[in-house]
Amino acid sequence: MATKNNRAYYTITLVVSFALILWYISYPTSTLKHEANPLLVYASQIFAVVGFSLFSLSFVFATRFKLLENFFGGLDKVYHLHHSIGKTAFFALLIHPVLLALRWVPEDFEKLFTYLLPLHRKLEINFGSWSLLGLIVLILLSLVIKIPYDKWKITHKFMGLFYILGVLHVFTLENFITQNWALSIYFILLSVLGVVSYLYKTFLYRLLSRRLEYKVVEVQRPTSQVLRIFLEPGTEILKFLPGQFCFFRFGGKNISNESHPFTICSTPGQHLEIIVKDLGDYTHNLYKSLKPGNTALLEGPYGHFNFDQGMEKQVWIAGGVGVAPFISWLRKFDAEGFGEYEIDFHYCFHNRADAIYLEWFEEIQLKYEKFSFNPVCSEETGHLKAKNISNIHEKSIFICGPKKLRRVLLKDLKILRVPQQNIFFEDFDFV
Repeated sequence: MATKNNRAYYTITLVVSFALILWYISYPTSTLKHEANPLLVYASQIFAVVGFSLFSLSFVFATRFKLLENFFGGLDKVYHLHHSIGKTAFFALLIHPVLLALRWVPEDFEKLFTYLLPLHRKLEINFGSWSLLGLIVLILLSLVIKIPYDKWKITHKFMGLFYILGVLHVFTLENFITQNWALSIYFILLSVLGVVSYLYKTFLYRLLSRRLEYKVVEVQRPTSQVLRIFLEPGTEILKFLPGQFCFFRFGGKNISNESHPFTICSTPGQHLEIIVKDLGDYTHNLYKSLKPGNTALLEGPYGHFNFDQGMEKQVWIAGGVGVAPFISWLRKFDAEGFGEYEIDFHYCFHNRADAIYLEWFEEIQLKYEKFSFNPVCSEETGHLKAKNISNIHEKSIFICGPKKLRRVLLKDLKILRVPQQNIFFEDFDFV
């Protein structure tokens, strides 16, 4: 996992550093007609170069290309890169005009604020102002004003429009191409990547991406919040590895036409099983309305969360419906045997009414010496502590569960100095 993380760091650093090098080689002069501190001008340009480069990359990382998933070690990792560099790009692009506007301080504060608005005489400057204002609105909707996920996805599609306005701002600036020909060529390449990625994901993705049609054959509601869904294929059977996930789009009355990721907890074969927890508007309607006969379109599989990544001695830690990949792995072991693997499985839940598969896990423990099962009911015994797991430094640790559980455990493992390369986790918080 550490190697994959380094790939992300080196790739982003390389793209941004190359842009900065090209900027430095041309060492652009200011075209401002007003007096301005050269340091402010150059600092502003540096933030613009960094912001534009990252903004372009963010669209590429949203495409769900298999090549990117394989290179960076999982779609969840790619989407977190998309979110992280998107936020960083926004703040860099925001600082860019603010530094230019500081030349009015302290003489004219009115010009300081109006400079950030699309009130300029030059259209190319207004392109940049409109782009920034649009990004500010979208960032507010994402980080401050919490709107429903389906509504947020619609607003997020406008991100590409404001990116295109930013591209127009860059390439219509006076003397930009002539004074920065090397950087402009590089920015053209980044712009093409960004625009094509945006157009593909927004308009062509649903037409070109491969989807398999399945049908819901059984629906169980073992708890007041958990839904077990059993599906059978139409004309083609999904090929996947235990622990992988797909994006599911269910058809049916009162079920919105959204696509959501769910981990498959069955093993490869004719029928699929997934478990869904009622956590939001979409999953709540799914829990209430899904029934046998409903259709499902599957896109995938995705995910690199696999026990093969680890050592023979492993610790599995599941929280809530994060138990799904471990169910799939355990079914594979139950069918084929544990071989050299020794598994210490900790299943965390609030109370026993929330837990699923408890009896089956206990049966597997009785059946195999190499499998140890530890149910952790926080209502009865408190939360799982990493320090209480025996010989944890000699094992690979796999974690799948809510963000709070994962963060606490990762913090504890860091304190215990467990090597990062021994820790594997899947993070669905990108949705």
